[in-house]
Amino acid sequence: MALGNYGVGNEEAAGRGKLRESLNYELFCKLLNHTDDFGELLVNRFEKTGFNLLDRNFIAIFEIKFDDSCKTLSKNERNNNDVKKKLNNIFRKNLKDRSSLLVPKDNEWVLLIGFSEDECAKDVLYKKAFQEIFDHLIVEINNMNLNTSLSAGVSSSTKNIAGIKKAYMEAGIAKEIGKRVRSGENIFFYEDLGIYKFLSIPDKDEILKDKRIRSIYEYDKKNNASLIDTLDAFMDTNGRIKDTAKKIFTHPNTVKYRLNKIKELAGEEILKNDNKRLYYHIMVKALKLILKKA
Repeated sequence: MALGNYGVGNEEAAGRGKLRESLNYELFCKLLNHTDDFGELLVNRFEKTGFNLLDRNFIAIFEIKFDDSCKTLSKNERNNNDVKKKLNNIFRKNLKDRSSLLVPKDNEWVLLIGFSEDECAKDVLYKKAFQEIFDHLIVEINNMNLNTSLSAGVSSSTKNIAGIKKAYMEAGIAKEIGKRVRSGENIFFYEDLGIYKFLSIPDKDEILKDKRIRSIYEYDKKNNASLIDTLDAFMDTNGRIKDTAKKIFTHPNTVKYRLNKIKELAGEEILKNDNKRLYYHIMVKALKLILKKA
């Protein structure tokens, strides 16, 4: 069963609190998966249960990855064996002092958690709190030899129930994009994604309909070159060649050579037209994300 402290009092209210928790859990699950036709209705039902948010509230999606020893199990077995029960207990233990609601979904746990305004006075405070929760979960998982790894995406904050669905989508974006652009990290905040947060990633064929991007991509593929990476770094550094060279660990002359090749293939507009620059910056990053995923 999911953890739920929102709208639930202390021990003396345990009986009615358990019933309210069950209702909140059911409505929370529906709210995460609602269509636009039913969103407002669900929000109204949620509000009538007395489901109270704190000053700032976040959705975090925790993803569990099973190692090779668990891969021999079927998906159904992985979802229902002792591992999942142990993980539920770990979450419950580490969130017992927090206003929270937890929903298990396949190999993910969706957490709604609230913080006071004081805790969010500086971004570093709530991020530190999330990091502490995450680190405690990791320690518990390692101590129990569960042969799993953990990653998480965290949304921006919401102050009302109507924002929960959007926050859920942001947490998913943070988790999926963060894993691809921030290697070596395990917890990813939507607000830290920078330009990546604006990406609604299409498929590769859609991006390559742009003839300029396609010409650079095809050159890289044919010649095992790095023009896409160079263009990305050049745009990240606002067109500073020395900074571009440092970012991709190469000589400035090599950067100049590659930029000339890009101009030759795609024209100068891709580098010099300010009106098009943001467009191509986003397109290049989207292509890199897709190539990393492939």
